[in-house]
Amino acid sequence: MNSKTGSTQLQTLFSYEEFEPLCTWQREDGQDILMLHLPEFKKDQLRIQMSNTGIMKITGENFIDGKKRSRFLKEVKVTKDYDADNIHAKFSQGWLRVTLPKKVSTPSMPEHPSTAVSSSPQDGQSNSDQKNTIANIKARVSHVIKSKEFTQVMVNVGFVAIAAFGVYVAYKYWTSYVQVDED
Repeated sequence: MNSKTGSTQLQTLFSYEEFEPLCTWQREDGQDILMLHLPEFKKDQLRIQMSNTGIMKITGENFIDGKKRSRFLKEVKVTKDYDADNIHAKFSQGWLRVTLPKKVSTPSMPEHPSTAVSSSPQDGQSNSDQKNTIANIKARVSHVIKSKEFTQVMVNVGFVAIAAFGVYVAYKYWTSYVQVDED
């Protein structure tokens, strides 16, 4: 039997009823939650796949009666705002809950801070406010130092420094050992 004939036979064995499940979004601090209402389904009849293009496919298929099946496909674009590695799902009481945690972003450091931090409290600024300001600045600096961009810049600067040093050494080597004859 060829695959086309086998596929046709399966289609005649089963008829499919496709549907769009009721979906709602819940927005929370740090995460978004997609809720799908699937009262006729069981956990093992559901599947969630994440493509490398950022598309999350949620599918399900179950039997309605002997030859009739019910199925759905829900596709969701997972943007770069979400932490795709930590998406998780839970199925309970006919509801599939897919939690999409947002990436934690820290504010970038301004190029020229508008206020300087001094070692003594300023007018109206309490000591604890000053400590919080200093802790905030330290956290921002730490984030910048740990960032990929900073690392890449430092690697590039290192390569330029090594290349410049190599040119200098080569210049000194050749000029110190090559004599110029005079007439």
